[in-house]
Amino acid sequence: MIKELNIKNFALIKELQLDFIKGFNVFIGETGAGKSIILKALKFILGDKANKNYIRSGENTMSVRAVFENYSKQTSCLLKNFGYENEDVIVINRNLNLEGKSECRLNGKIISLTMLKELCETLVNSCGQHESLQLLKPSNYLNLLDNFNPQKTILLKEQIQDLLKSYKFIDNQISILGGDENQRNYKIELLNYQINEIESVNFKPDEDRIIQEKLEIMKNSEKISKSLKNVVDNLEQTYNDSVLQKLNLSIKNLEQIVMYYPELDNYIYRLNSCYLEIQDISNSLNNELYNISFNENEFEVLDNRLDTLKSLKKKYSSSSTSSLEDVEKYLQNIKKELDDLLNADKKIESLSKELKIIEQNLLNKCFELSTIRHKIAQDLETKLENELSQLGMQNCCFKINFSLSSNNTTLTGKDCHNNGIDIVEFLFSANKGQALKPLSQTISGGELSRFMLALQNLVALNDEVNTLVFDEIDSGISGEIGSAIAERIAKLSKNFQVICITHLPQVAVMADKYFYISKKTLQEQTFTFAETLSDSQVYKHIAKLSGGNYQSSASIEHAKELKTWAENFKKQ
Repeated sequence: MIKELNIKNFALIKELQLDFIKGFNVFIGETGAGKSIILKALKFILGDKANKNYIRSGENTMSVRAVFENYSKQTSCLLKNFGYENEDVIVINRNLNLEGKSECRLNGKIISLTMLKELCETLVNSCGQHESLQLLKPSNYLNLLDNFNPQKTILLKEQIQDLLKSYKFIDNQISILGGDENQRNYKIELLNYQINEIESVNFKPDEDRIIQEKLEIMKNSEKISKSLKNVVDNLEQTYNDSVLQKLNLSIKNLEQIVMYYPELDNYIYRLNSCYLEIQDISNSLNNELYNISFNENEFEVLDNRLDTLKSLKKKYSSSSTSSLEDVEKYLQNIKKELDDLLNADKKIESLSKELKIIEQNLLNKCFELSTIRHKIAQDLETKLENELSQLGMQNCCFKINFSLSSNNTTLTGKDCHNNGIDIVEFLFSANKGQALKPLSQTISGGELSRFMLALQNLVALNDEVNTLVFDEIDSGISGEIGSAIAERIAKLSKNFQVICITHLPQVAVMADKYFYISKKTLQEQTFTFAETLSDSQVYKHIAKLSGGNYQSSASIEHAKELKTWAENFKKQ
């Protein structure tokens, strides 16, 4: 639910903070004071189209901040999918400047407008004069119908989903085994070709790396030979500057004086060790030097072999860092797959029988669910028309049209979905003599608001969305119809947070918290203000909505009577 809404430089609003409660929050005030502006600001933070014309005159930027708490599991899942941590509250900030640049932030991190809209659909359902997110989406109709009497559909839907999962799994197993005989023979030929192609290369583990190293040596053989020869010459050439010559001379010098200085014997030993070690290194390098050569034919053979191995890795390794090990794994996998295919006939026959049984059970459950839905639809049609009649739409007609998920004369398991085989459409006519048409094409803004209110009281539209917004749903309505609307909004406020603009005293008295919206001119500038009303102030404003002299004791008493009626109704 919405805990707090902060609005800055939005139309007539300079700066405003509204603290909402769980239950029924109502906006009252004179026409044109700015009540709808507040809801426009709320829709802006929920992802509505940005309009720089709403930036307050003389300002460069407008901004809105909303704080949500006690949000649903659906919201939590979306946050996780978007890469956000689940915290106790969600804080959304959105601003817009005169250049038309907008920025959205969620808990301090930038979020795209698309993500913001998707998230906010799980937070707030706006039931205004010209909108209703769920009713204007035919994809929601089936769930709306099922939620009217969920105890009759929920078990069947779970069974259908389990059967559909099994059906898809077995169907996939048959596909893996090659499907029908023609598909299987094609797959066998393909696998045989791949196996022969890989095995004909007869590669060894790490062979490509070894060849690559050999080629690098051959490419640089001249440079390597020259460097090795220089090292060997430095170590062992007979001229006096070689390392071995100098070591030998040093040893002889020490041997001449060791009789006088016995401690030098250890150094003679160590120098002899160095001499032998360097001599060994020199001999080894000589061998390396002898082995280094460039053979053009050998180079070409190795280079061609490396190309063959690279081609094999590219073709049969899905890894970004392909290796011969990946190719070997692929080879073993397709050998197993080929073996399965060659012995697939019996397994496919067994799986096909199992699939046929599951498919029949699945279709039976889908038809059973469809039959129940038709009965539920008739009940919903009757009750919704009755609700709408009490809300001033006595001549309306509402029908639920059914069609199947496939135009095929014979349905198969592939035609089923998680909700069965039904596709439903809501058809509506507001007046006698008018043809029934799809709801989204024929219903007006005011009718849609009342339709939503009626449906909300019959169907759990979306228990995950905790906040409902009604924008002047009672426009042009009075008397008993106004009371009926008030009662239905009050019922909703027991389970949802409701935010509503109203001009009807019957609706206003049902509220749990009151915001009085007013407009004032200060220093030749106009401002919209919001005041939270105390209990004593409420009676005066309800009397004012009733059209009487709100300062008279009779008007105040009448307001108190209305409030008492509302409180008694809510206790029921």
